[in-house]
Amino acid sequence: MRLGLLWSLACLSGILGAMVLFDALPGINWILWTSVTIAGLIAYRRPDRATMRVLALPLGFALILATGASVTTTPILLVATLLIVASLMALALLVAPEHGAVRDYGAVGIITAPILGFGHAVVGTFSAITAAVDAAGSTRERPVFRGALLATPVVLVLALLFATADPVLGRGRDAIFDALSTFDALPRIIFGTLIALFVAGSYFASLRATIRTRARSDSTTPQDRIGLTERRIVLGAAAVISWLFVLLQIGYLFATVPSAVGSGTTFAEYAHRGFGELTVAATGVALLIVAAHQRLAAEDEALARSALMWPSLALLAAVGCILISAFHRISLYEDAYGFTTTRVYAQAYTILTLGVLVVLGWYVLHKFDVRAIARGVMTLALTTLAVLVFWNGDAWVARANVDRYAETGKIDIEYLARGLSPDAYPTLVASIPQLGVSEQQQLTLALAKAYARTSSLKRVPSWYEWNLRRSRAKAVQMAVASR
Repeated sequence: MRLGLLWSLACLSGILGAMVLFDALPGINWILWTSVTIAGLIAYRRPDRATMRVLALPLGFALILATGASVTTTPILLVATLLIVASLMALALLVAPEHGAVRDYGAVGIITAPILGFGHAVVGTFSAITAAVDAAGSTRERPVFRGALLATPVVLVLALLFATADPVLGRGRDAIFDALSTFDALPRIIFGTLIALFVAGSYFASLRATIRTRARSDSTTPQDRIGLTERRIVLGAAAVISWLFVLLQIGYLFATVPSAVGSGTTFAEYAHRGFGELTVAATGVALLIVAAHQRLAAEDEALARSALMWPSLALLAAVGCILISAFHRISLYEDAYGFTTTRVYAQAYTILTLGVLVVLGWYVLHKFDVRAIARGVMTLALTTLAVLVFWNGDAWVARANVDRYAETGKIDIEYLARGLSPDAYPTLVASIPQLGVSEQQQLTLALAKAYARTSSLKRVPSWYEWNLRRSRAKAVQMAVASR
């Protein structure tokens, strides 16, 4: 695999990128970096004449267009040039795998090259790092090293999501960033490192087709796969960082954090900022557990249940607590500012995600079957959608806001009239007597204006356009207008 040459060329590209691309205006720096990177690809791939003829078209135009960055200053042309150069280099990566037949490509291949090339490069980056670890470490140490490398980005992503959702962690994150920002060269170093890793992954990706082909043709060649040790490390690390977040939340999980003296966090920040990040983290963890149970060798199946069950269950339990926290955040926001359909649907999504975690937990305890899990998730999602459709959530939101008015004297008339669908009209009209005189006048006038603009209520529908809630809304509207 020529790992020494691979990382040498990648580091050269990364160093040059850090020197001439970081925080620099477009100019001859683009053609310099593109030329060095393409030369490195050719030096690593060592293509034959037939392959070079195929590579000549995309790589030649990549060099020509990269030169254009030193000619034009038109922003849209510079952006288009950057995107097209990247796409052409991705196309070159895909059409001529090393030691493989040159692939014919057409419109579909050209259009999908950026996405496929990026995916191949990301996978190739992890493969190149794994190969380097395997070459450097002993047989016993390799799974631990690989597991640690795979767990690092997972932990970092979860930590950033949790820090965004929690004010205490957020202050710690900001303190770390502030400390690192005093090191002026750090951003440039990070930029160069990322370029080097991406270039190494791109170069290494060209070998993956060959590796798979050789593995199929030679039964004695071990398949490149992630073992149980690596999977346990990744799941365990994710569970640890998730439980640390849960433990931090226990002190105020059912308390009103934004009202705490000196918290510096508003209800909007606490609920909106936290809910999105926590649900994204929960969704990502569910996908991580599914991925950890995939492609286990036959001889590992007996060990998988005991090896992966407990870290998976620990992670699922932590994420369940995190989702409860996310649900509670929206409840706090509703108590402070009232109910909306968006907030209700967000809570419904949280309940759905909790159901998905229960399904995952069931199959973690029993035989893990991805297809059965997909069917279970589909059933939960369709059931949730059906409940939302037939439940009339808009009417519930209207009643909840009127009930809240009775307790607090606060109500958002504009939202009730304009933010809810005709499904809520009968409930709103029936609730008018429960409001104060001023609010009654405001809501009556707002409803008249809002529903006068609703074309579906003004037209005379055909028999095949009959709709239950639209008919009820129209009947109530006509009754009110005739008063």
